[in-house]
Order: sequence, then structure tokens, then C-alpha cells
Amino acid sequence: MNIRQITKLIIKVSSSILAGLAVAYLAMSAYAGYTLSIPHRVFEPQKAVVFSDTPQETTFPAADGLKIAGWFIPAPDSDKALILVHGRNSSRTHEFGGKFPEFAAAMNRRGFSVLMFDLRGHGQSAAALCTFGLAERQDVIGAVNWLKQRGYPATRISILGVSMGVAAVVGAAADDPEIDILVLDSGYAEIYSLLKLQWRAASELPDIFLPSTLLFGQGLTGYDLASSSPARELERTAPRPVLIIHSALDPDTPVEHAYQLRAAAPASEYWETNTAKHSMNYNSNPQEYVDKVTDFLNRTLE
Repeated sequence: MNIRQITKLIIKVSSSILAGLAVAYLAMSAYAGYTLSIPHRVFEPQKAVVFSDTPQETTFPAADGLKIAGWFIPAPDSDKALILVHGRNSSRTHEFGGKFPEFAAAMNRRGFSVLMFDLRGHGQSAAALCTFGLAERQDVIGAVNWLKQRGYPATRISILGVSMGVAAVVGAAADDPEIDILVLDSGYAEIYSLLKLQWRAASELPDIFLPSTLLFGQGLTGYDLASSSPARELERTAPRPVLIIHSALDPDTPVEHAYQLRAAAPASEYWETNTAKHSMNYNSNPQEYVDKVTDFLNRTLE
């Protein structure tokens, strides 16, 4: 075998190896993009036992028509309503480590009619891919419309979002000027930096796979997932009342994200806890949490 033949062989083998690596890279990115976009369904109907009366099963259309499932717990002789929005891979029964219904019942006793629902692709709502608040905001707008159709004034409707639910709530408020009062618990300021922070631990893949994964995610969902930025959108909601709740010890969403949200809404109120788990601020002191949220809502509703 002469030098020319050896060179051709080396080029052929190298090309085959590179092509194989490219295929493997794209295949792993496609799978990671699929995994990133598929929400996990969890739902525990028995959690409804915490309510004094059985919550009303309800369905309503999201702003884009998708079917959303929820519970409505009316408060007699009150025009105050509170919408509860859970985070990614959770549900109306699963948020707060399964204590979302307990919190809803407590707020109902404080005089709020409560609408809690499952975001698209979660719980009992219609199937959909996860878009980190970009599409999920349509569910929040649908919930607000459902309450308004039942006589609740827009100015008497408050919304509390948790984790990814914060992105959905802020996005809805940015798109709908009638959405007025926001409580944002354990939210991220923008998703891309959070994904970069969590990428290796969550995916067990090198950072080089993140851009291609997001590209495949965009192909699957139709949304640029990296563009989810509650901090940027929160600027569009001023001067509406905002309460930001975050733990200084949050292991999943660093407290710096809360500081960015505060900077985007300088007039917002801020409560920092020392809860050691993500989106568990209620669990560390339920009474204090209910008191803080109730006080904020009642003052802004006056």
C-alpha cells in the first residue's frame, strides 16, 4: 500500500468516524430535547379531602382553546378570587410537596374563592409539551377569563405561581393588562442560565449538547425555549402589585434569580426564607406563609 492509498484510507476512516459522531450527537440531542419537552403527569384526587366541601370539578378552555382541568372552591359572599398555578412536572394536587390543596383550603377560609388547575400536559389537563411558560400562559389567561365570566371583577382576581408557574403567570400578565395582582414563589428570572446551571447534573451530558437540545426542543414545541424570561416580561407589568417569595437556600433556582425579578419590578414586595428545598416555602411555616400572602393580597385589594 503506497502513501496515496494510506492517505485515502485515513481520510475515509476519519470521515466515517466524524459522521458517526455527528449522528450520535444529533441523536442524543434529539432525545434530550424530547425529554426536556415532555412533562411528567402526577395527580392525587384524594388530596381533595382537605376541603370542608368537595371542590367543584371544572374544565375551561385555555386562551388558545386547549382543555384545562381544575378545581373551584367558592367563598360565599366574597368577590375576591385567587388562582393557583403549579410548576413543571407537578399538578394542583402535587405542588408544595402535595400540600397545594391544603394551602388552597387555608386561603379559602380567609375569604378567597380559589381556582386551582393543572397546566397543559400536567395532571388531568389536555396533552401538551412543556415550553417553560411560553405556551402555559394561555392556561392562566383562560383561568382568568373563566372567573370573569362568572362575575369576578378582574381587579379582584389575584394569581400565585410557583416555580415554572411563575413564568406562566408573568407571561400572562405581560400579555393581558387586566391581570393585576401577582405572587411569585421560587421563580426563575430566565430559563437559559438556569438550564446551563443544571444541565450536567440533570442530563449527564456535556454543555456542548445544550444548544442542540434546545434547537430540537424548539422543533418539537414550536417555541424558542431559551427565550423564556420572566424578568424581562415582568418589566411590562408595572405598576401592578407583585410579591416575590424565594429561599436564600433554594438548591435548584439560586436566589440571584429572585434578585433579578426584584430589579425588574422595583416596587415589588419581597419575602426571603431559608427553606432548604425548592418551592417548599409554604411547607417550612404554613401559618406564616398564609399570613404573608393574605396580608399582601388584602392590602392590594383595598
